[in-house]
Amino acid sequence: MIKETEYQGKDVELNNPSKGDTTKNKTTPRYWSNKFWSKTNVSDLLKEVIEPNEVDVTSIQMNEELCPMIWDGDELKPDVRKTLLMNAKRFIEYCDIEQLQFDDIILIGSMANYNYNDNSDIDVHIIMDFSQISENIDFVGEYFKMKKLMWAETMPIQVKGHDVEMYVQHSEDNYHSTGVFSLIKNEWISKPTRKIVNVNTGAVQLKAADIMNIIDDLATNKNKTDFLNKLEKIKAKIKKMRQSGLETGGEFSVENLTFKILRNSGYIKKLVDMKHDYMTQELSLVEILNPDL
Repeated sequence: MIKETEYQGKDVELNNPSKGDTTKNKTTPRYWSNKFWSKTNVSDLLKEVIEPNEVDVTSIQMNEELCPMIWDGDELKPDVRKTLLMNAKRFIEYCDIEQLQFDDIILIGSMANYNYNDNSDIDVHIIMDFSQISENIDFVGEYFKMKKLMWAETMPIQVKGHDVEMYVQHSEDNYHSTGVFSLIKNEWISKPTRKIVNVNTGAVQLKAADIMNIIDDLATNKNKTDFLNKLEKIKAKIKKMRQSGLETGGEFSVENLTFKILRNSGYIKKLVDMKHDYMTQELSLVEILNPDL
């Protein structure tokens, strides 16, 4: 179970991945990324991962202040706000929806909260009613997800050293975040508070290790006829797991923290790359030259 108590001025010990060699620090994403991409036996690595004292908690620990790179106290720095709004405008044009109505453009996630880290994205959500485009809300959502991925690949934008992630969100969807800042109004919609969060690290690490093991096992069986079907099932499992966690336990749920470990350790990207490589190979035709000619 996750327990949250209001921050009462007590010192919170933070793991700072910027200090020392992060490839040797077991509390950092880079350590686990190197471990899992190494040639070491997967089963041996999984034994390490499920140890509670070795879980990567850098993405969930609370800082003393909002990220000073983009915030001045609890006020967003003017140059940051201007740049993020410019990004949103360009992304709206990229999606070819500038003629539609928008409810707001918001800054959300860990960079609008106290649980940011060096790997945190700056999440900018453009809020609009999807029914302006079609009554098939799911179809519209898939379209925007595709545009988001294409934009990220072609426009790897950073602000103050953090990747900017653009997203178009249906106005009826929940935020699932305690920190929400309106870039349009330049004010807080939901102002975050500092909290001490106690996480069942054993449960998080065991769940992450299970999915990592499944992905690694799939990577060794790329030639099986049911490879793509299994890959899609894993993706669906991860998506359902995270959504369920956000809806029932919020951003500090075991399921959402498991997703963060998978993402920070490179396993979400590994799954995406596996599908890309498989589809490229399946849809290609290689010419075999006749050596007798």
